[in-house]
Amino acid sequence: MRTLLLTTTSLLLAAPALAQETEVITVTSTVLQTGADEITGSVEVIDRTHIEENLSGSLADTIAHEPGVSTTFFGPAASRPVIRGLGADRVRVLNNGVGLIDASTSSPDHAVASEALEAERVEILRGPAAIAYGGGAIGGVVNVIDGRIPEERVEDRLEGRFYLGHTTVDNGETAAGQIRFNAGSLVFNLEMMTRDAEDYDIPGFSESALARALEEEEHEGDHEDEDHEEEEEVFGTVENSGLEFSTGSVGVSWVGENGFIGVSYKSTDALYGIPGGHGHHEEEHDEDEDEDHHDEEEEHHEEEGGVAIDLIQTRYDLRGEFRNVSEFINRVRFSFGTAEYKHVELEGDEIGTLFSNEGWEGRFETRFSTIELGGGNLDSAAGIQAFSRDFVAQGEEAFVPPSLTEDFGLFLVERWDTGAWGLEGGLRLENRDIETAGTSRSFDTFSISGSAFWRPQENTFLAVTLSSNERAPTDVELFADGEHIATSTVENGDPDLDVESAVSIEFTARTEFGSWAFEGAAFHAEYDGFIGAFPTGEEEEEFLVVEYRQEDASLSGFEGRLEGPLGEFAGWNLSGELTGEYVNASIDAGGDMPRIPPLSFTAGVSAEMGVHQLHGEVVWAGEQDNVAEFELPTEGYTLLNARYSVTPFEDRGMRIILEGRNLADEEARLHTSFLKDALPLPGRNFRAALVMDF
Repeated sequence: MRTLLLTTTSLLLAAPALAQETEVITVTSTVLQTGADEITGSVEVIDRTHIEENLSGSLADTIAHEPGVSTTFFGPAASRPVIRGLGADRVRVLNNGVGLIDASTSSPDHAVASEALEAERVEILRGPAAIAYGGGAIGGVVNVIDGRIPEERVEDRLEGRFYLGHTTVDNGETAAGQIRFNAGSLVFNLEMMTRDAEDYDIPGFSESALARALEEEEHEGDHEDEDHEEEEEVFGTVENSGLEFSTGSVGVSWVGENGFIGVSYKSTDALYGIPGGHGHHEEEHDEDEDEDHHDEEEEHHEEEGGVAIDLIQTRYDLRGEFRNVSEFINRVRFSFGTAEYKHVELEGDEIGTLFSNEGWEGRFETRFSTIELGGGNLDSAAGIQAFSRDFVAQGEEAFVPPSLTEDFGLFLVERWDTGAWGLEGGLRLENRDIETAGTSRSFDTFSISGSAFWRPQENTFLAVTLSSNERAPTDVELFADGEHIATSTVENGDPDLDVESAVSIEFTARTEFGSWAFEGAAFHAEYDGFIGAFPTGEEEEEFLVVEYRQEDASLSGFEGRLEGPLGEFAGWNLSGELTGEYVNASIDAGGDMPRIPPLSFTAGVSAEMGVHQLHGEVVWAGEQDNVAEFELPTEGYTLLNARYSVTPFEDRGMRIILEGRNLADEEARLHTSFLKDALPLPGRNFRAALVMDF
């Protein structure tokens, strides 16, 4: 596999790439607001049109097709991004540069409090971003720029956008709308979004063939046992996977020539089922009394409808930016968000567990004026970031005690550019305090990175980055103690955990030659004290016991994209795209890390003629047999997708999207999901959507 990694990376880095005039895209997630084609790391910027064309329910599922990005897929409601095989607290999901203040990092069944259709664009920083956003970004950043607080005046005084869509696999309906208008020096922004769906269809059994085979082996010796239970496998539909999401927000900004300042309010409500935990209908074969008792239990279970999460969050934000502040300060930018988040886990009409998370996060950045130094230009930026989170879990699944987490960080980034080559470096000092009723821990972390970049020829950018990043443990990793029903585990934290550190190297290449374009990255990281939930081999009431401990580990891989024109056919202009990604992650003491995505490629062809656009693609994922202890392999899959869009009235901003996904109705499972053996991806699905701009 190492040979495959080196060979594939070499081929990708040697590939030619597309020379075309493109708009310079500024990545606001970088402290220096560098252009997307000049960033020393691996970055992806997804605009609103791209989101609408690839919309797939949640935010994480919508961006999961990007190279190096996957999803935890805990059903269509609760999915969180995975970048280069890392997720949870190692990937920060942000709104306009500050945290979501939800409970999504504490458990994979907790939904992310941000929706794809809320975004004007999504910026994905692959690889360590701890310099800018702290140890929680040691694996990457997904920054949702939602535009709730307007930064610019509306050119025609009033503008808006509406989306209306329907999906067949779950009888789903999605609607979203935005209106923005000027009122003197003020700019107002109003938004709403609703997403409803029923249980989704699948091409076969909910449980994987390997898991079913293992269960059959376990029951082979029980055929003569009168208490043996026969299980009717769920087939064709994933039970308890329906959802109801709704959000609404209002924002207002004062916008001047050199900046803006504004506030916003947002409310989120959701009710969604937790699939996977009730994958069988049990039929008891015992004495009549036992059969009657079981029938009553089954009837009660059907009435309850499984476990569901009822979620609500209210959030307030303040954000602003001022340019040309003084002779020495080019720009100051600040943001502050505070939220109250609560969700209850319902077992029928009864509340099983209550989770609440109240907190705030603030960020202040200063970019200094450019200085000419040593034949080049020196750009510098510095800032502070802090957050406080008061997390409480009460009830049956309260496997983590109430805790208060407070973080404070200082960071500095500098970039010296001569035109032909340059250097970039940054550092961050951070402190984290975590308190519970019985104990408290304090951690000081230090992260530093340095990059060298070259422009050996026009339209070519090469960079190498060395970084050392540290991450403090979370409250879950330190203090978990009890059954975690969502993952079918008993989790035991370790209050004596130390700081996790990673030393990494990354090579980035972007080049344009002729009519083709390539962008890719190869990376390797060595972790000292990687914190993971490792199985002990023991079971408690059929739940696997896991303990949080630290192991040295290594992680390496690549991602890349190759695209360009394919010529003309029957009046259609054709273009092609090939993307690929691979991650290898292992424990130094022996064995592989869990839930690492397999080698995968996506090949797509697009055709455009006038107002018509066609796109077809093949998504291939290999088998993942490099598995951790007590983890089952996952079979590979091939998915066929197609999309047609038309803009019938170019001057009216109307677009119609017709899409088919998984057209061959193939069973597909994501190895990155805790529920991969109980929860396949949706089957054949058709989507029709109408988008209006004015």
